[in-house]
Amino acid sequence: MQYKQHKDHHPFAAVMPTKNLAYYIYWTFSIVFAPLTFLTRFTIVIIGIILNSVSLSLLIKGQNMDLPLKPMRRRIIRFFQILSSKIIIFGFGFTITERNKHLKPKQTENVLISNHVASSDPVVYASLGFTSFVSKEQVRQIPIYSTMAIAGQGLFVDRSARDGSSLRKMIDRISDNSGNFPLLTVFPEGTTVNQASLIQFKRGAFSAMKPVSMACIRYCQRFFNTSDASQNKVILQLKTMIAIWNPVVIDYMGILAPLKGETDVEFANRARNKYIERYGFVACDCTWKDNYYFNSLANTQYEETSDYYKAHFGPEVTRQNKFVIFKKNLKLKNE
Repeated sequence: MQYKQHKDHHPFAAVMPTKNLAYYIYWTFSIVFAPLTFLTRFTIVIIGIILNSVSLSLLIKGQNMDLPLKPMRRRIIRFFQILSSKIIIFGFGFTITERNKHLKPKQTENVLISNHVASSDPVVYASLGFTSFVSKEQVRQIPIYSTMAIAGQGLFVDRSARDGSSLRKMIDRISDNSGNFPLLTVFPEGTTVNQASLIQFKRGAFSAMKPVSMACIRYCQRFFNTSDASQNKVILQLKTMIAIWNPVVIDYMGILAPLKGETDVEFANRARNKYIERYGFVACDCTWKDNYYFNSLANTQYEETSDYYKAHFGPEVTRQNKFVIFKKNLKLKNE
């Protein structure tokens, strides 16, 4: 079956690179050196994982992570989080470039928001000092990620909760500017997207009506699809370990404050528009349920998709049916 691109932009479809001379040279070298690079990188990643798991498990043992930690313990935990993340990032072959570092948020800011491309995003941010995240409740069951999330005193939210408890926890945490907790990093889309789009921003990070620090993460998509919004996470990590060059850019965008009389939903939409204006992302009012349907996850049915998905895509538009986006058709900015 041939790859197909829908007439409407799909936020979860794989971005397929243009197969030019540079593409073939890149993959020729990657494949030739794959036995050496993969073995070396895999070993380094395992070292980082062991350091992360052992050191953080010992440091948080017997601690109530819902309460402020003693400053010394928190500094030591943060040191090992950053160190182990740097080792893992090095093992995956990522080279990180920080742009507009003068706008890099301090730990005393209210909250940092970012677009969400891959499951490696939190590790990239942790290697730069942002070690506390909002995660879905299921992350508690994932080795490595769960330890780092708990050690960073992040928040776990239950997507199925209807009592507003998750939202209240986030508001309380963002409103607390005492410095007793690490700066919270939030991915307001709530799921990974293909780095060519932005879906709806959930209002949680904005409901406290506090200024938000903004950053954008972008991986090089010239040679392979770098988002796990449309592929198995393990397959993506294997490709990353084999690839000879994996640049990542973190662009700090400064602080966005709420306007007088603005609602949290309007604040969230205005923040999303800042990303769209700056990077040329396509706005798609999809939700994480649409991602699950496209990727055939958790037995999600077409009836559960958003009105936007139903209006723009039919039930046949799925990853299984080879729907993709060709990079040559994108018009992104500041790549």
